[in-house]
Amino acid sequence: MAQNPSLKGFTIQQKISGLEIQKIKNQFEKPQWTVTGDYLLAPYFFNNGKAMDITAAPDSKAVGYDAGVTNGGWYATQANVNYSLFTEKQSRPLVQQEELSQLGMSNQYQLLQVEINRQITADYLNAYLLQQQMDYVLQVKNQLAEQREFIRKLADRGLMRVADLELISLEIKDQDYQWNNLNIQFRQAIQMLNTGAGIVDSAFVRLDTVNLSRTEAPEVSLFLEQYRLDSLAAANNQAVFETRYVPQVDVFANGGVNAVELNNIYRKAGFSAGAHVSWLFGDGGQRQVNAQQNEARQLDAGNQARFAKRQIQNNRLNNERLLQLYSQNIQLLNGQLGNYQALLDTYRKELALGQISLMDYLLVLRAYAGLQQQKAQAEIQMLLMINEINYWNN
Repeated sequence: MAQNPSLKGFTIQQKISGLEIQKIKNQFEKPQWTVTGDYLLAPYFFNNGKAMDITAAPDSKAVGYDAGVTNGGWYATQANVNYSLFTEKQSRPLVQQEELSQLGMSNQYQLLQVEINRQITADYLNAYLLQQQMDYVLQVKNQLAEQREFIRKLADRGLMRVADLELISLEIKDQDYQWNNLNIQFRQAIQMLNTGAGIVDSAFVRLDTVNLSRTEAPEVSLFLEQYRLDSLAAANNQAVFETRYVPQVDVFANGGVNAVELNNIYRKAGFSAGAHVSWLFGDGGQRQVNAQQNEARQLDAGNQARFAKRQIQNNRLNNERLLQLYSQNIQLLNGQLGNYQALLDTYRKELALGQISLMDYLLVLRAYAGLQQQKAQAEIQMLLMINEINYWNN
């Protein structure tokens, strides 16, 4: 699970979001420094007999921009600093927006973990079922091999037919085919399991016995957390919008050279400072419209949460009922297996005494092997249902 790229991606996104919070704080809590340079050329034509002249005091008949506007030019190089005051009401909603984003990513991370664990557990159980089926086929094959040796001895003495020896040999070959087919499926299941877990390994493995315990449901389901966060995000979105109506106070200062002509420009060095205040009083009703939008988003999040909660409850109840049914099936299969085991022991003795045919014995053995396979499937189905119960109990 640790190798899953999606989980790693959430971790990286969390880090990015944390840096975004720091960036917001720096923007509102620290001064902003800039260096600027300006050069403006505003010449006059036909000034005092000159075709083009650069001056701050042109003749009244000269052609060019109004000297009161341009002063004939502008030469400035300055260092500037700007600092916003009383920014807590502006920065806090933006920080909360990122914090909610982090909580959302954390919730998605946990949901992905739960989903991956659910899938890997299911893949493991399916592979384990194939391993059990292979073991049962091998068990039947070994029993047939023992009977073949016994039948061979009787056939050599003329007490059983050679056809019976050939029949049981064919049955053993059929078990070999079944085992090989299951082995192919098992290796494919192991490959799928390794892929889901991010493991690169082609070696043959034997899976350990599965011991899957049930988990208890928390007070608040992990599947409902996102709807709560959506509702909080809608409320915070309104808080972010409300920052437009907070008075904004900025103080600033600059220092450097600021002149309208080059003559004696070295004496035009200095500094200035000031303050800027802005306050939005009205915007044509956007404030109320945005509030209504966010109220609708909160209402939708609540409706979605209630529907999802009912789905979770239904899944939990249905899974509990199915678990009981699987348990009943296993009890019935255990009873049948006990009866067939006793019958198989009896048939084995009667076959040795020549009281039944080999075909009768094989029919009972096949039925017994089929019940073993059904029990293995029922046990895995029960474990898969526990896996589903644990999933919905998050």
